[in-house]
Amino acid sequence: MKADEATAEEAPKPGDWFWREKGDPTDDSKTTTATSNSESDTTTNGETDDSVTANTSSNSLPRVPRENEDKPVGVPVESGGAGAGDISNAGSQTDGSPTAGDTEASNERTDVTAGEQSNELTEDPSTVAPHGGEVDDMTLAFTYEAAQRVVNFRAVVVDAAEWADWIGLVGGVPAHVINKFQRTNQIDLDFFNGGGTTPAERLASIDRHSMFFAERMVLVGIKSEDEEIAAAADWEFVPLAKAAEKADWELTE
Repeated sequence: MKADEATAEEAPKPGDWFWREKGDPTDDSKTTTATSNSESDTTTNGETDDSVTANTSSNSLPRVPRENEDKPVGVPVESGGAGAGDISNAGSQTDGSPTAGDTEASNERTDVTAGEQSNELTEDPSTVAPHGGEVDDMTLAFTYEAAQRVVNFRAVVVDAAEWADWIGLVGGVPAHVINKFQRTNQIDLDFFNGGGTTPAERLASIDRHSMFFAERMVLVGIKSEDEEIAAAADWEFVPLAKAAEKADWELTE
């Protein structure tokens, strides 16, 4: 167990330098994963023709010999025939209703299907994101006050996008003020608060059901002013001065 933990700690993840003081920002790069289709291909190639199998099986099923089966089918018994029944259809009733064997086979197919569906639902939800892929590494948010103390906030957002999956902005101002700030800085953030929602409430709403949920959720704000927001939302807090020093962001005086 200790060896596994040591291996996990040695493998850096995007953004480790930002809040765990490990690595260097220049080492971060986004990677994409491809989903293998080998399983589906194998299933497709390995499929068999059910109709052929069913026909072959039905022709070889044992049955009880019936009376007059050596006589012409469709000719009344009184006239020397075998009657209206089809001697080759030993698996069905003469009135077309299913036999006990048919009902049992149908129930078995239903049980198998239900079992397969049950197995599909046993996947651990903590490893799956709402968008269908794995849980993202980092969601980063700035407070409005912190963003105003950056000389070039657009450059900061572009830089942070290299190692953060989602970037947002929260503040104690109306939504139209944040929208104007985005237009002025020519940025388009993933999320922000407004409409009567406080910064802490907006961050707290990003849970496992949100597309912005990530393994690490970090708030960059003003020290001694914005820690309460992060604490109330259960987010990691990084002071703007510390983040700017590590990421080489230029701040206003």
